[in-house]
Amino acid sequence: MSAGSQETSYTVHGLIQKSELISEGPPKRFHLITTRSNLGENGSVRKWTFGQRDINMQNKILLMVGETGTGKTTLINAMTNYILGVTFTDEVWFEITEEGEENQSDQSKSQTTKVTVYEVFTQNNPICLTIIDTPGYGDTRGTEYDKQIAENLYNLFHCDGGVKEIDAVCLVVKASENRLSDRQHYIFDAVLSLFGKDIENNIVIFITHSDGLPPDDALNAIKKAGIPFRTNDDNEPEYFLFNNRQTKKRSNKYNKDFQRAWDLTEDTLNDFFDSLGEQNRKSLVQTESLLTESIRLEACISNLQNRIEFVEYKSKKLTQIQKALEENHEKIKRDENFTFTVTKYYKEKVPIEDVSWRNRMVSSCSVCEENCHEYNCWCALNAMLCKVIKKGYCTVCTGKCHYTKHVRENKKYVTRSEDSNMTFDELKKQYETLSNPKSITKFDSESFENVKNDFETKKKKEEEKSSIEKRLQEELTEKEKEKAELVEEAFNSIMKLSQIALKPDSAFIVQSLDFLIPQAEETGRNVLAKNLRELRKIQPESEERVHAAIEYARAGLNKMKDFISGK
Repeated sequence: MSAGSQETSYTVHGLIQKSELISEGPPKRFHLITTRSNLGENGSVRKWTFGQRDINMQNKILLMVGETGTGKTTLINAMTNYILGVTFTDEVWFEITEEGEENQSDQSKSQTTKVTVYEVFTQNNPICLTIIDTPGYGDTRGTEYDKQIAENLYNLFHCDGGVKEIDAVCLVVKASENRLSDRQHYIFDAVLSLFGKDIENNIVIFITHSDGLPPDDALNAIKKAGIPFRTNDDNEPEYFLFNNRQTKKRSNKYNKDFQRAWDLTEDTLNDFFDSLGEQNRKSLVQTESLLTESIRLEACISNLQNRIEFVEYKSKKLTQIQKALEENHEKIKRDENFTFTVTKYYKEKVPIEDVSWRNRMVSSCSVCEENCHEYNCWCALNAMLCKVIKKGYCTVCTGKCHYTKHVRENKKYVTRSEDSNMTFDELKKQYETLSNPKSITKFDSESFENVKNDFETKKKKEEEKSSIEKRLQEELTEKEKEKAELVEEAFNSIMKLSQIALKPDSAFIVQSLDFLIPQAEETGRNVLAKNLRELRKIQPESEERVHAAIEYARAGLNKMKDFISGK
């Protein structure tokens, strides 16, 4: 496997001196001796380097994503041999990955969630290679470990000495794949959520275990999944074919077949690296700004949903009081006190339990009593460093409060409810004590004085009832207005998110739309509802993918709960 120069094969002897023999072959298999180091504080990202980089080299940075068993490890080693200049006639094969990784058919043995960065440098090739490998995907232990890899990738993109640019995101699937599994849907969503929309043209498809013929099954599976990718002149996915037989023991009988398999991969890599123009390289610093904005918008939408629901709870209480007044109309006329039941809603801060590690910490506002960043708030050390904080102030909570009013902890606000009895006299007294700004029934003091004068002068019970009903209706109208404003704010956020998100039909966006559409209709925002329904129109196959991702996440959470409970 050559990078284009006949002279490169002469370097094989030198490579052998820097390797350890794995098997005699043919081809003889060697494991490259690498310099190893850890990036970040917890060793979640490791770097293995072979050779020494020259500043004049063109470094190509690739991210490899694929389920266990797709042949991703063999593909990484094929790229390594390509860069090193190894040819078929050299009858050797060098591996930079750990021995035996590719043969772990038992997925339960794939224990690591560490991201590995492979660097390959050789003085005889102007191109050097950085491959980011995501081992562990496809682990049968579920979403906890899949998500851990996403966090490790995030750390790689942000730590000192980490990766700041990328040439291609390579999604690896087998040629025989005719439908992506729920896990694959979830994997691709989890990784691609780390990037902004500007990375779409850098996503390519690697088809492994190929016989060289068009991979119709795999391509149809990719297109049906609604995964973004670079397209060719025919508006089809840009894909590259690879055969995974390079390490098979050769014999004279099948030598021509092995040669063809080798040539297929070599020709493919020639085409692939030719396609990586410098102008297509993406800065992850630029992507980070889009990602940060996406995180803020998602947090804002989640927060607004909670606020909309809380407003609805308040309206339910007011409606209960209205009904009680109507049912006890005669008692009010006779100046009789009576008791009725109302449901009180309040917020309480509780410990977070039985959730994914990504959701175990929450940034919340102690002034607004709101969860500002409830989901995926796993990367900030404190509230000040949370993604929802911009220039020292929260972009999410009602008051847009300073970060010093926020805490990041293993607790979050939840809405509680309890039924309680209230007398008509207590209701009147509540209307007379308006000093508490958090009182659920508020109206201006001047209007209240007018009502109070009515009570004191006319003493007409019918008017008393009517006055309270009027105030209740005013309060309900105010709550409806507040809800409508929150719905409009959520609409603006989700429309902006859909414009910058790499996947505008992600599971989060679809679930948010399903919540907001009926809310917009109920508040009479028909134009907003129409626009949201248009955004919600996704292909049936994308609907299937969203459902698959949600179901896989739910199954992973249930599995974790069973593990915790000892089932």
